[in-house]
Amino acid sequence: MKETRNTSQKDIIRKEIMLQSDHLTADQIYVLVKEKMPCISRATVFRNLKKLAEMGEIGFVPTMDGADCFDYRNHNHYHFKCNECHRLFDTDIPYDENLDKVDSEFKILKHETLFYGVCPECFAKHTV
Repeated sequence: MKETRNTSQKDIIRKEIMLQSDHLTADQIYVLVKEKMPCISRATVFRNLKKLAEMGEIGFVPTMDGADCFDYRNHNHYHFKCNECHRLFDTDIPYDENLDKVDSEFKILKHETLFYGVCPECFAKHTV
């Protein structure tokens, strides 16, 4: 594996993600990081997010209907995306490691599941 340098930019990006409780897009992270390091470029933030995710230091959540998100939780877990407010949430649904061991012609390394629906906050707006 190629050794990667630990730069001040990467350190600030990592720290900013760790401070967040939400799943942020690369653009949202860029805005937050730019407040602390005004000279940083969007490309530098995006490149470092990719590196941090590849190294397993942060989670990466691909979405089918919008910008991919990043997560300070880097362990295997499932996500839920609200169709109304478009926020991304961690679920308390237990991660099923047995799915990675399914007998298949493919070598499964891990799986990702993203549930779609309406979050409790948006659902409550319809029942009031």
